[in-house]
Amino acid sequence: MIMRKKTLLTCLIIAAIALAACQAQGNKINETATDIGGKTWTDGFEFFTATKCDSGFNCEGGTLHEGGLLFMLVPTEEGFVSANGFRGVDKNDSDYWEGYVFNGEVGEKYLPKNYDDKTMLVRYDKNGKAIGVYYETKNMVETMNADLIRYMFSGEFTKDDGTKVVFSAKKAVVTGLSAETTTYKIPTVYDMPSAYITLGKETYQIIRIDEGIKVQPVKHDPQDEELWEESGTPVTLKRVAGSDDQTGILSKQLMTTSQLEYFTEGERQKMLDALKVKGDKASEIEVINMQLLEEIAAKEVENATE
Repeated sequence: MIMRKKTLLTCLIIAAIALAACQAQGNKINETATDIGGKTWTDGFEFFTATKCDSGFNCEGGTLHEGGLLFMLVPTEEGFVSANGFRGVDKNDSDYWEGYVFNGEVGEKYLPKNYDDKTMLVRYDKNGKAIGVYYETKNMVETMNADLIRYMFSGEFTKDDGTKVVFSAKKAVVTGLSAETTTYKIPTVYDMPSAYITLGKETYQIIRIDEGIKVQPVKHDPQDEELWEESGTPVTLKRVAGSDDQTGILSKQLMTTSQLEYFTEGERQKMLDALKVKGDKASEIEVINMQLLEEIAAKEVENATE
């Protein structure tokens, strides 16, 4: 019953990288030693829990909808590296179980880095390019909700009549959209928090666009209660200029691909262009974020041609 079994091993190791501080903010990545055992790691969409075994760490997980991630991380002098075989690198390991590499290829590096007192695992391909960032989570639903609130919904907007609508970046609160209530809930679709909000008795799909967001009234799909269908006229909310520092955030914190994918293709392209201009003066945080944006763009091109 091997679903998408994957492979990699891990041990405790130090990934040391001394870097220049992010411009003016003083943010930087520090060297760190990390024991990933007994912790759950996520990119904001998929997650895995690492458990110590003979050869390193068993990593098992999936999404909130389904499992299927089974792999290991192997210790190196830098950090961790992907390898074939779940529950062991070779057949002599007591926990050996044939598997497949997790979300990539054999030989990819997973380097632990400490940023703002938070340990992150940065994943690099064989060419040394960052293609993923993972951080510890205690609760995946809360993690996904927080990302939706911060990166998908938040901002200051105006309706066509000039009415101001504000989505908080820290909690599930919106003002100016309903006269009855300001607190909303985030419903799930196939067990996962999605880009919908339930405000009072109404539910809306939030569609991010280059100019702001579109608020589309929805109702349950009669053919599938897990899904929603359009049920009214959408309202377009235009973002107030300067209310969302989309480029600045890439200099202040490491992002995950899931977080970056909440932005539109047009927004991501502007972010990428702004980072490329910095050239050799870009901090490590900015370089990692830039490479993640390039990875997302490359996959979009690949998917469009399939």
